Amino acid sequence: MIFAGIDVGKKCKMAIIDEKKLIYAGDYEIENLSNAFAAGIDAPLTLPQNGMFRECERKLLKLGIRLFPSSAPFFRKTAILGMEIAENLRKMGLKVYEVYPYASRVLLNIAPKAKKRKREGLQEIILSLSRYIETPELSHDEVDAVISALTVREFVLGRGSSVEGEGEIILPRVVE
Repeated sequence: MIFAGIDVGKKCKMAIIDEKKLIYAGDYEIENLSNAFAAGIDAPLTLPQNGMFRECERKLLKLGIRLFPSSAPFFRKTAILGMEIAENLRKMGLKVYEVYPYASRVLLNIAPKAKKRKREGLQEIILSLSRYIETPELSHDEVDAVISALTVREFVLGRGSSVEGEGEIILPRVVE
């Protein structure tokens, strides 16, 4: 099976993996997803009806996983673009999931304290991520895309769970 991860932002990045290796990491191109089974999108796929946080986000906070509220004004463009990408992928027949790579890093112990925007932190994350999948040199956005794809792979293969409520965020199962 082929799994994709998409990091939504000004420059969307994408990763494609199979059950064992990284196939592609780079710019988001929808035509590269024709063989994918499922995709994880690193962006809110719903917005809160009331308040700052969706219920699924409050559940992550209770687990000790920090995050920005999906209602934050600076995050709205990302959320809307993520929802558009999700809709296009569903039209292609893909299963689409909302993921939060930082939560996956925490739960899989992929250098959760490392800062991905600092060179040393990014290298630490890549090295730690290599326990789960081969990882060449990647940008921090590509790392998020790979972790998104990894999260979907784990979830689809029965090694994950989800937090629900005004949306759903999938998570990998905690690895000891």
